[in-house]
Amino acid sequence: MAPVISTDITDVTFQPPDGHLYLLYPYLNIWADENEPKDTYLVEIDQDGNIVKEESIQDSNFGAISLDVKTTRPDTIFGSLNSGQYANHYYTFNLDKKRFNKEDITYFEHDVMLDSISHQGEQTWFKSIASYQTGTQTYVEGLGMSMTISNVEERQNYLTPPQNLPTTSPLLETENHIAYVSAGEEGPDGEEAAMVFLDRVTGEATVYRGEEEPYEYTALHTDGNNTYFADSLGMLHQIDASGKKTSTYHQAIDNAYYNSHEGIRMIDANTGYQIVSKYDPKTSVDELMMVKWSFGKEFSVEKIDLPYWDENNLYRYLYYNPILKRSYLTEVGEDDESGRLLIVDENLKLINAIRIDYPMGVDLVIE
Repeated sequence: MAPVISTDITDVTFQPPDGHLYLLYPYLNIWADENEPKDTYLVEIDQDGNIVKEESIQDSNFGAISLDVKTTRPDTIFGSLNSGQYANHYYTFNLDKKRFNKEDITYFEHDVMLDSISHQGEQTWFKSIASYQTGTQTYVEGLGMSMTISNVEERQNYLTPPQNLPTTSPLLETENHIAYVSAGEEGPDGEEAAMVFLDRVTGEATVYRGEEEPYEYTALHTDGNNTYFADSLGMLHQIDASGKKTSTYHQAIDNAYYNSHEGIRMIDANTGYQIVSKYDPKTSVDELMMVKWSFGKEFSVEKIDLPYWDENNLYRYLYYNPILKRSYLTEVGEDDESGRLLIVDENLKLINAIRIDYPMGVDLVIE
């Protein structure tokens, strides 16, 4: 059994020796019996993938996390606890200090049941599956379920309309609105999927849809003025800060699902990369591909062909480190117990491919 180095992940400074990397495996945490230690495994490897040291952190507040990085705080990674953990806190990881900080949410009268911290904007936003008013999930018969969207700095809370339930897609902040995308409801009387803007003063919702009816929309990015969306029909949508003007662009990539994996990893204010799923109607198979997003005047998306990419394998795009100007991806093939850690530069050129164990269990790489 790996030696325990801490019972609080915020006490650990993740500073690997020169030439080495840390792999953080918190995924086993959630499967542990409540009477067992909640172990997060920290594995130190060299550039060839040789294991130098294995340690564990027994922090019951920590667990499997989904990472998000926004352009307005490039030194910070936001981490949502996932897989039904629904905590009253989230985590930030400082790329300079290489330390976690536990961000407790103390202004709710009830359990927060935080769902996601994924957002773009100057301030910090999260979604909660519970109503901030009652602390329970609120279902309105014939309409659907409301969720809470909250602003950490201003401690403002908004209830989403029950007929417009948010998806896992990021929240987008503008000066006057907080935007998200909602899932479609099944049945003849169900609401279609939509792009939803909540007024930051009144909380009232304005709903946008394209001319056609896609299966889903995805919230992509905001520069604080314009918000950018895509839908499952391959259409791109841009809505300005007033929330009154929308531009729709022609199809870019057919049968692409931009909600299927991790969100966009922004390289700079106007460029980001994302792993998305593309359905092939001829083979009835979903394939993963890397795409490049361009925002601003050149709002577009294009598939990127990479020499190290195998369409038969599974990939996760963990995050982009703007300090080192490199990204970290994991790859797994038929043998899900081994695979590769891919380190690439800001143009996705391969820097190193390292053989590692259990690649899909790695949530964070520290170099």
